[in-house]
Amino acid sequence: MDDIIERECASEPITLDRCWELLAEDASELSDEQVDAIRRHAHAMAHVLVEMFLITESHP
Repeated sequence: MDDIIERECASEPITLDRCWELLAEDASELSDEQVDAIRRHAHAMAHVLVEMFLITESHP
């Protein structure tokens, strides 16, 4: 994986308030801790997807 193109990534996780807003009614019965876990998981998954895209783009 040494040939992966490295790029600056200045992403920050969304705020807990924004996550509550995005989840809307789907989060009505969740605790702050549960919504925070979803937020952290979504952030990690986004990084994985970007890495997969970059790998695919660098190996046509």
